[in-house]
Amino acid sequence: MRQKIRFFVIILILAALAVPLNAPAAVVGRFSLVKGEVDLLKGGKIPAIPAKFQDGVEPGDIIRTKSKAKAQLTMVDDSVITMAPESRLAIADYVYNPDRGDRRAVVRLFRGLVHTVVNRIIKTEEPDFIMETHTATIGVRGTNWHTLVTPSTTLAALRYGILSVGPNVPGQTPILLHSMQFIQLPKPFVVQVLTPDILKMLDQLMETGLKGSAFEFGLPATGAGGLQTPFTLPVSPDQKLKMETIPPTLGPQQQVPAPVQPSGPRPT
Repeated sequence: MRQKIRFFVIILILAALAVPLNAPAAVVGRFSLVKGEVDLLKGGKIPAIPAKFQDGVEPGDIIRTKSKAKAQLTMVDDSVITMAPESRLAIADYVYNPDRGDRRAVVRLFRGLVHTVVNRIIKTEEPDFIMETHTATIGVRGTNWHTLVTPSTTLAALRYGILSVGPNVPGQTPILLHSMQFIQLPKPFVVQVLTPDILKMLDQLMETGLKGSAFEFGLPATGAGGLQTPFTLPVSPDQKLKMETIPPTLGPQQQVPAPVQPSGPRPT
């Protein structure tokens, strides 16, 4: 009897030793491009470590691109996030289970410019890929778009697909963006046409970053009472934004219809 008890105790001890006390978080993406000085804050904590090609990222990590630097993340669901110079992005939450057809992704852009491509449509009832900024919440469905954050505004520019874009104001109904449209929050919160010139400018900013830029774009005035909404990038957008808790507390998600494919070839 004592031998059986002793054997049982040994089995329990071995089982306990086999379980790590601090199991590492799952890798949810890897650096598919690192150009210049890019650093990574594991769990959002200092000290930052230099990011290298094929390094993994986990929920809670923060990625920073310095001046003249660029980074690209390829996530486990094949989504691709490309960061321009002078940008700061957090992987707040990222769960993907292709067998169950389940994805819950939340990324938070604190400053700068990113280009995001979400290739896989997982759910049709609600967005399952969310991008948050200090002024906006963007719900994504099979989409290719730019998000540009300055100290006071967020710009969402949609190349193709569909976005649900709403200000971080309780009770405010989000607006749906369709292919080749953009919107600026918190003001004027009006859908505008995404022209080739704007796309060209955004592509340029992906290489140079926002620092030292002074671009303006928007709808031209249309006469008396017409709409005129220039968007101006500040000369120095390095103002530090308050870092919120990671992961975020998500509110109810808005329903988004299936993406509408644009006519003609997709922008590259």
